[in-house]
Amino acid sequence: MSKGTVCVCGAGNASQVFIALFASQGYKVTVLADFEDEAERLEAALEVSGGITVTNRSDPEHICTFKGGPVRVSKHAVDVVPQADSVVIALPSFAHKKILMDVRDHLRSGAVLFVMPGQGGVDFLGRQILGDRLLRGDVILAGVMPMPLNCRIQKFGDSVDLASIKHSYDLATIPAEAAPQAAEMLSTMLGKEVRALEHFIAVHLWPANPNIHPGRLYALFHDHVAGKVYERNPMFYEEFDELSAEWCQKINDERLAVWAAAVQQSNGAVGKIGDVPQLKTYIESAYFGQIHDSSTL
Repeated sequence: MSKGTVCVCGAGNASQVFIALFASQGYKVTVLADFEDEAERLEAALEVSGGITVTNRSDPEHICTFKGGPVRVSKHAVDVVPQADSVVIALPSFAHKKILMDVRDHLRSGAVLFVMPGQGGVDFLGRQILGDRLLRGDVILAGVMPMPLNCRIQKFGDSVDLASIKHSYDLATIPAEAAPQAAEMLSTMLGKEVRALEHFIAVHLWPANPNIHPGRLYALFHDHVAGKVYERNPMFYEEFDELSAEWCQKINDERLAVWAAAVQQSNGAVGKIGDVPQLKTYIESAYFGQIHDSSTL
């Protein structure tokens, strides 16, 4: 028996994992692939592969695979969105506006849109594009943090390598009171713990790439001078060092100070101090069981 219908937007790395994951768990999956010829390429590949096979090596001691495919692929929202109970938008923030405009007129009443990652201003776009339907709760927009997957397509429409899947997630919604419902729904879909936050501000201040990448890049290139040539491309995470950790911690402290001020000045209307975690706490939670040494950042 089907658990419902999920529309996955896009045909990139994360989208192809979600197609296989949800289909293998008993959901009907449709795909909105509106970028260039992605829909045609995905349909052609699936005709040959019979579904996408994901190799999940997030636990090196228990590597496993799962396989699944969609019931419909289209570049037109009218073909794949109206039947969906949820819409998964696992795309970079620059793609959010077009996707929201594409699906706007085809969402069924009660549909939940899960945006991963939920940073980048999708809440502002949602209010602008989805309008009254969103504000009155006829549809729900959920911003999810962190991005669930680290993965890479091995063969388009055929196979994906899943390096890790995060252990737990937070989300906030518009309207805000729908967060517990959306969190329960996503928890069932992913089989992971999902916490409901009270306000989208907490999502924006979450300790994700905007906290990590500037500090790491500054540590790598702070001594750069014009004309300097690097012998090799440095490993971003594998060679993460103490200087990178120092700068990431400084950004972390500033980020948390902003959140503490928001909580204080709103008299708690935006949430609780603990709703926005420390960077180290987030990494330990997201990669639970996958970190060999968690003594330092």
